[in-house]
Amino acid sequence: MQLTFDIEAADVRLWSDEAAENIEAIESGLLRLEKGETDPDVINRVFRGAHTLKGNSNAIGHKRMGALTHAMEDVFGALRAGQIPELGELADPLYQTIDVLRALLDEVTAGEVLADPAALTAELRAKLTAATSLEAAAAPVEVDSVVPTSPAADPTLLRLLDEAPAFDGPKSVVKLAVDENCEWTSVRLYQAVVEAAESGALLASVPSREEIEGGLGDRFLTMLVKADDAALATLSDRLGMIDDLGVESVTPLETILGAGDVVMSEPVRADAAPVAASGVEQRTVDLGVETRGIAGPEKERVAGERLKAAQQTIRIDVSRLDELMNLVGELVAHKTRLLRQAVVLHDKLGDDQIARDAEEGAQQFSRIAGQLQDQVTGLRMLPIETVFNRFPRVVRDVAQKEGKEVALIIEGKETELDRSVLEEIGDPLGHLIRNSLTHGIETPEERIAAGKSSEGQLRLNARHADGMIVITVEDDGKGMDASVLRARAIEKGLLTAEQVAAMSDQEALGIIFLPGFSTAKVVTDLAGRGVGMDVVRTNIERIGGRVEIKSVVGQGTKIMLSLPLTLAIIGAMLVRSGERVCCLPLTGVVETLRVEADKISTVRGAPVINLRDRVVPIAQLDGALGDMDRPLAPNGRGFVNMVVVRSREKELALAVDEFVGQQEIVLKSMSAFTGRLVGISGGTIMADGRVGLVVDIGAVLDRTARSGRAA
Repeated sequence: MQLTFDIEAADVRLWSDEAAENIEAIESGLLRLEKGETDPDVINRVFRGAHTLKGNSNAIGHKRMGALTHAMEDVFGALRAGQIPELGELADPLYQTIDVLRALLDEVTAGEVLADPAALTAELRAKLTAATSLEAAAAPVEVDSVVPTSPAADPTLLRLLDEAPAFDGPKSVVKLAVDENCEWTSVRLYQAVVEAAESGALLASVPSREEIEGGLGDRFLTMLVKADDAALATLSDRLGMIDDLGVESVTPLETILGAGDVVMSEPVRADAAPVAASGVEQRTVDLGVETRGIAGPEKERVAGERLKAAQQTIRIDVSRLDELMNLVGELVAHKTRLLRQAVVLHDKLGDDQIARDAEEGAQQFSRIAGQLQDQVTGLRMLPIETVFNRFPRVVRDVAQKEGKEVALIIEGKETELDRSVLEEIGDPLGHLIRNSLTHGIETPEERIAAGKSSEGQLRLNARHADGMIVITVEDDGKGMDASVLRARAIEKGLLTAEQVAAMSDQEALGIIFLPGFSTAKVVTDLAGRGVGMDVVRTNIERIGGRVEIKSVVGQGTKIMLSLPLTLAIIGAMLVRSGERVCCLPLTGVVETLRVEADKISTVRGAPVINLRDRVVPIAQLDGALGDMDRPLAPNGRGFVNMVVVRSREKELALAVDEFVGQQEIVLKSMSAFTGRLVGISGGTIMADGRVGLVVDIGAVLDRTARSGRAA
């Protein structure tokens, strides 16, 4: 079945992004509410998210999504109004609602039915009805709250009836509330009254439009409106477009007036302004100094402009940022070229005015290009919270399935990372977290027997260190036993007994990264297939990062991911080896050396050098990339130029013919015509216009080790 929605194709991405943000906010708040938190801010946030989703869904004609979010909104509304004390049995269907909403969200882009929320919508409403009925039955009736059924018992209702014009049709009382954290309370109230009036449904309001303009009133608004279907539908659509505004209740007037011998009077809010009383003190909050002294429609226009001015952020398609980053990358390459040309010109002309002007112009261009690069890179930076936010739900679901108690602690979620890097780390992090939950943290019984608390801790941390982002996944579980890993590797035929015997305990921890390795005895949907940790390391190293692991038996395991800040523009060491110029990413460069030829030794027929009490193998760079081997030859001064690189705790000294220099390069993927080049991660355009190859240091180390070129 093909689906169509009332939305322009160009707006689908923005609509979907906003909806996804609201779904994530609801899920985050739901996790806190399930734990028993009663913070009004959290309740208001999830209610507002559901309310916005409902309005946006109905606005594009996604009725099934609108009905489901409406049911969710009613649940959060009941929680906010105190009709239910806690989520209880509503928690699980609400989590299911989150999953179904994501599928319904995908329908907008896919154009086909991906989920049927009807049963879940009915389940939410049924469980909410049952929960509110139980709560109402259990609530004691206070004598002081019973008053005679009369409009005079409610001053607000009496005033609404007194001020409303004659209308013979059905009427309803609508109660609204502005979010208590909203900085534009009077503006929101004013918007609500104006929209209600323009919809044709408004009969009267407390406070009135004039009182709101004068600063009288609080964040609550009660309206008497026409209750025919058309009027209520129009009113609902208009009110749904106002931010920070929630509908607390819609009650037919005849229900209020004909409730029987007694009605339950609404408790008076301690912070409510008695707008009907005479001599009340005016509040200082109003529509702003710009609107003072202005009357009528002009005040509405000025207030609207003031509200628009407060909206200082815009949404933009990320493809535009990618294109902008690509253009900045070209500027960076051109900057380096201009600087080099200015130096050449100065060498040829000496202290000439033309040379000085060229040098000054190149430096000015370099300064501006650098500032532009910083700004555009900043635009692409996102807080790592966008990735971290998905894991509390993962921890909850996996812990429930495993029968474990786990507290997730998130630190450094404000740390910013390039969007391109964020896209690559979500799956590896998810796998590490699942591993900690399934293999690391013990069951409550096992933890108590080991002298620990029944609840395990899983800590997720992000921080800046040495020009990179370090993400740590740490648990306080049973840790990893190197001897067990060795035995398991031999049992599965991944390593020989001689190989594992030569490993230190720290090196043995790296066994978990071998393809096909798993410590799980039984294959489940969460673990045991042996296709995880090797993929984690491969994906992290593919973007220029590295993985380190530390573990203590009985105390826990810590895995650290070191990641580059961005993938678009990187710092590199440029070297010449043979006929080609290669770029070595600085993240993998340890140091550069000029070694005398007689300092080079041989181990098992392979050249090595002794570097501060450690033996480092040597390989010619062009040979390591697959060219024909050639002997290490010193230059005219008797030295061999070397760059020491490191990956996965292994080091290699790459012999090169010349150090070209260090500069920022724009990393570009290789053309499909070249095929996959082993040891090459991409290319770049250098200052002189030539193409430089960007070396994949991890792949070079693996290739050299396999070929036996390095001892």
